[in-house]
Amino acid sequence: MMSRRVAGVAVVLALASYGCAVRLGGPGPETFRAVALVDATGEPGEVAARLQGVEADMVLLAAPADSAWFAEVARRTQLTLSGPNRTGGTALALLGRLKVLGDTALSLAAGPGRLHVMDALYEVDKNRHLDLMLIQMSDSTPARDAVRALLSYYATDVGGTAAVLVALQAPTVAAADSAALLLRSAFGNVLGCGEADGAAGPQDAGALRFFYGPQARIQCERGRLLAGSPPTIVGRVVVGR
Repeated sequence: MMSRRVAGVAVVLALASYGCAVRLGGPGPETFRAVALVDATGEPGEVAARLQGVEADMVLLAAPADSAWFAEVARRTQLTLSGPNRTGGTALALLGRLKVLGDTALSLAAGPGRLHVMDALYEVDKNRHLDLMLIQMSDSTPARDAVRALLSYYATDVGGTAAVLVALQAPTVAAADSAALLLRSAFGNVLGCGEADGAAGPQDAGALRFFYGPQARIQCERGRLLAGSPPTIVGRVVVGR
């Protein structure tokens, strides 16, 4: 006959196993093809075809174009548009296949310069969110001030349960490299993950950098730079449970 002590242990183990089964049976990881594309030119159909060619789910897009141009790109790709946020001759916008919970366009002080931001929060499911931020540094913005402003905004305005994708367009390659170096403790570089097919290194993307984080909530399986111009970084990212 099984003793009471052994029987009690068996019940506890059974309940623990049941609890693990419930957790393991929850929503699985979600994979997205995310694209950062800046200085986009050409007709909306050409840009849409470039995005469709890599089966883009989430897009961070900067172009010297008006709102009608962005709306046509969104229509052709069948993605939901947030923005654009105009910053002088360039406009910043986000496109995605997820439900948009909210978006905002703003300009942040960064030392003697500014950070122009287009930010949108998306719902992966009721317990998981994905935040997209497209950021453009003004010409007079030192990299250290830009990173300080970005991290301050991230800490105060991005939800603690959100995974984040950040595309940063700097005025020069040197400024982009400096910002990437300063951000490496907080974010991973998409071009540094997996098999970077066709990419010899982040410098090939000009002054564009594409980051993901925190790595406890989002992982990058593969990043690559598309051949041709303008700079286009594609990342296959996974939002965890």
